Amino acid sequence: MAKFTTGDETDQALCAALKHEFLRCRGAFDSFAASAEQMILQGENRDIAVRTYNAYAWFLHLLYEFLLAAVQRERNDTKPLDHELADQYIHSIAQRVLIKRREAILNGTAPAWENHICAFPERVPSEFASEFRKTRNTISGHVKHQRHSLSLTTFYHRYHKYLYMMYFDSLGHWGYMTDEFPDLGEITAFSVTITEQSPGN
Repeated sequence: MAKFTTGDETDQALCAALKHEFLRCRGAFDSFAASAEQMILQGENRDIAVRTYNAYAWFLHLLYEFLLAAVQRERNDTKPLDHELADQYIHSIAQRVLIKRREAILNGTAPAWENHICAFPERVPSEFASEFRKTRNTISGHVKHQRHSLSLTTFYHRYHKYLYMMYFDSLGHWGYMTDEFPDLGEITAFSVTITEQSPGN
């Protein structure tokens, strides 16, 4: 855990980890979207509810971790943030993305499919970041008895728009894929194939 400079070895390694985390986040979101569509089209039952819940929980977990790592890169420091500072950064990211979305609508540069300005309040709710952290910790980060009574449905309806805006804002850069899958070091070097060079041989 140390400070680093943009472009150095630590920064390059962090960028590879950020790319990997966002690709995982994108996969989790795609799984959630597919499961949610199935729930809407085919009706609800406990099985589809759990599969949709799990996909959304994984999306929240990965998005949260991605955002914290992005903050580390912004600060050029791998030191973990305490939860008060993490909440401040997450809230500021959400507010920045919300302002950007509103300005695009107001100045006419938003895409044709964008929602009306009335769908976007001027301010992110003050409790958003702490609720994001607490919900993520309860439904995915840790096994807690509170999971049984925490309503992810309520959280989704109150805060999903802010999560999706942060996700979508990062999609263009971190989710971008060229024709060739990026080299992510030992992440993309992983193999279950036994070779002469495999450890333990």
